[in-house]
Amino acid sequence: MNERDLCSLKNMLMFAERINSRIKNLSLDQFLENVEKQDLILYPLGQLGENANRVSEELRQKYHEILWNPIIGIRNRIFHSYEDINMSIVYQAAIDHTPVLINQLKKILLQDDN
Repeated sequence: MNERDLCSLKNMLMFAERINSRIKNLSLDQFLENVEKQDLILYPLGQLGENANRVSEELRQKYHEILWNPIIGIRNRIFHSYEDINMSIVYQAAIDHTPVLINQLKKILLQDDN
């Protein structure tokens, strides 16, 4: 694995863990009612997508189980269409997919250590 991919994956893991730790104790109503909590999720979510976008096509193909395009797509939506973001979808994606992504990234990074 090249250095850029390794750095991007480590950053993705860091941002995914931030999202997970910030949202895991929030209900959907708490999230929707609090713009500050939304911002605490949207920034790392955008950075997660930014780093996913930096991963080489070769690595994306190798680890095709990761939802690269949706991760990058949500980054584009956050950075380019902020006012059109459906916060319920953001919440559900963070709750449902972030823990899975964390496990996938840890597995990839652990393999790279060997």
